[in-house]
Amino acid sequence: MAVRLQMNLGLVAETQRLPDSADTVVVVEPNIGSMSRTKGSLFLLVTGAGGRKLREATKIVAERIRDDYYYDLSAGISVCLRKAVRNANSVLLHSPERPPQVDGESSPIGLALAVVRGNELYVATLGPAEAYLIRQARLLTLPDTSPDSGLPDEDVVGPEVWHGEITMGDCLILISPNVTQRIGLGPIQDTVGQLHPQGAVDQIHRQFGSGSLGSTGGDGLVVVEATEVASTHRAQPLKPVWPSGSHAGAPERSPIPLADTVVGGVAAVQVSARHAQATADGWLRRGAYSLFDRMPQRAMSRGRVTPMTVRRERQQRAALAVIGLLAVIAIVGTSMWFFAGANKTDNIDSRQRAEQAYAKVQADLAQVYGNGRDLMTSDPAKAAGILKDAYQQLQFARDNGYPTADLADAQAQVVAGLNRYYNVTMIQPNVVASFSTDDLERLVLGPDGAAYVIDSTTSAVYWVNLQTGTKLRILFAGQDAVGGIVGNPRVLATGGPDVLILDDFNSVWRWRPASGDTTGRGALVKVNIPDNVTWGLGARAMGTYIVNPQLGQYNLYVVVPSASQILKYPPATDGSSYPTAGRTPYLKVAQDVSSVDDMYVDGKVYLVDKGQIIQWELGQKVTGWSPDPPGVRSGEKDGDVLLRPKAPVYTRLTADNPNQDQGTFYAYDGLNRRIVAFKKSDGTFFGQYMVPPTMPWLSALKGLFVTTGTGGTNPTLYWIESGSLMRASLNPSSTPTSQASSSLKPSPSSSVPPATSPSPSGKH
Repeated sequence: MAVRLQMNLGLVAETQRLPDSADTVVVVEPNIGSMSRTKGSLFLLVTGAGGRKLREATKIVAERIRDDYYYDLSAGISVCLRKAVRNANSVLLHSPERPPQVDGESSPIGLALAVVRGNELYVATLGPAEAYLIRQARLLTLPDTSPDSGLPDEDVVGPEVWHGEITMGDCLILISPNVTQRIGLGPIQDTVGQLHPQGAVDQIHRQFGSGSLGSTGGDGLVVVEATEVASTHRAQPLKPVWPSGSHAGAPERSPIPLADTVVGGVAAVQVSARHAQATADGWLRRGAYSLFDRMPQRAMSRGRVTPMTVRRERQQRAALAVIGLLAVIAIVGTSMWFFAGANKTDNIDSRQRAEQAYAKVQADLAQVYGNGRDLMTSDPAKAAGILKDAYQQLQFARDNGYPTADLADAQAQVVAGLNRYYNVTMIQPNVVASFSTDDLERLVLGPDGAAYVIDSTTSAVYWVNLQTGTKLRILFAGQDAVGGIVGNPRVLATGGPDVLILDDFNSVWRWRPASGDTTGRGALVKVNIPDNVTWGLGARAMGTYIVNPQLGQYNLYVVVPSASQILKYPPATDGSSYPTAGRTPYLKVAQDVSSVDDMYVDGKVYLVDKGQIIQWELGQKVTGWSPDPPGVRSGEKDGDVLLRPKAPVYTRLTADNPNQDQGTFYAYDGLNRRIVAFKKSDGTFFGQYMVPPTMPWLSALKGLFVTTGTGGTNPTLYWIESGSLMRASLNPSSTPTSQASSSLKPSPSSSVPPATSPSPSGKH
């Protein structure tokens, strides 16, 4: 009869891991009975969606969870698991290996863990990691995945722990989502159901890392199969017996007559003699000792001499006791005085300082807006100085306990005035088209005046009419098009009459809208680029530059981290391909481009790299060009750091004019939820656009472009965010500076001059 379960384990060996995998696997099966009965066996997978650079971060998380879980004996398994995850998150937040994270994007590290104790199973997942249970040929998800979460997270509360029973034949799978996306759950289920766990893991890993898939990235995989172990019975050891014979069982005796009797008698006499000797010795000793006790004795002297060291130690202890008593008396007295009146006095002083600060705020506002005046119009610099003082006084009043609700009106007026000074325009977004997903990745403005959007959830590209919001799918993964099979679309760009789409097979597809058509019709053809197989899987951005407007021919630029270069491809003479012979590295000196988020080309090349915008010309970085700080005015250098102290972190870039050094750049700063405009020619600050604080928009923008009317009038911003294509007018006359400042007179200084180019561009 079976008495317990045994776990057969399969996992990927460290020597077989892919070079750019960041995943870490930890398996602990205690060999101590008490530990096995209380904590069970731990199977843990920590996966990172960021390449090998996250290997140390996932290792830190895995080791911290393992150590804290087995060290903590204060609660049950579920509570200890959640506490261990929280502790690991705290360690990662303060570790130098903490991965960089942009606001609005999900955390890059996920984990899947399981604990088996007897026939009990505990499973938890967090972030980009998955756990499945195969029971009776059925695949169950344990628990539901939540890819939006993950580590590090400032507000993590610990994952939800699923608790159930594991029986003979069950198979538990902890796996990176990168593997399931590449292979599919069906083939994984069939392989695990047919092979031993280790054989199944080897088969899945070979299929994932080689062949037609050619996959890279996270390859973490743990398979655990529950089998029964039969009980064993330990037999009683055999005892030897006398050999068989005619006298078997009879006692042994001497062959000499009366020998046994004589030997027994001698032995008895010897024992009796020893007893008699011991008795006589005891009587003699007691007699001698009693005689000595009756003899007269001298009394022992009781005088003692205390050593000098002992006396000094006693004196030191006495002095310390007196000092300690005085210290206790002083502490008790000070505490009684403090609680009796000092705290009350401090509270009164703090309240008075807060009221004085609030009165100063009212006086400052009266100087700017009192008696019908608007100092922001007549003397903006002086008004800004007064409002900056008022802003600091508001912070001082709040820090000293003034009610926040009572400061709200004054705060709104001060912030509205400063926003006017810093050229902030509040925009009112509206939805152009909604998608059934939150995973929109890229956006460009096509040559036909329509928007083109990548939806990563459905692995498709959509054409969207900007006037009606009508959507049409023009490309999808697995589509059999002219030139081959389409992969998952990753990057968009526009060039001349075409929309270019780069998929995860490094194939570039050209969509050319039908001439004069407004319904989304067009032709899809694969662009022949012979050496695209050398780009790897990390191409970050594409850009184009028109070289023959009559024929619609353009150079192609591709950011390739594996080559540490921007590869430039001139078109063939007939424009049908980009031959390898014409390819040249654009950068004069190769450099790391793995963190490039966006690129814009207008003859010069602009890269959005590590939150900064850098201009390149003829392959060399231009040192004399950089965008001004947002909100900066003539004679200043800091900009609006008083309201928004965090430096801008740019991730997306577009322009309203495709000509070199003409028009305006618009860059997305996700850290401060704003669009910053500056001139292409010299980076001079132009204006900034924000939504009212009560609106959630501009928190996770993934792509944008700007259109203008004739003569650069009526600039309109389009962007994708939270499953929607959004639109907002950037015309200051139609968008108030702030809802809280509706009672304030608008200032010409808050206006943003119109763009100089009459032609829109969505190339990025």
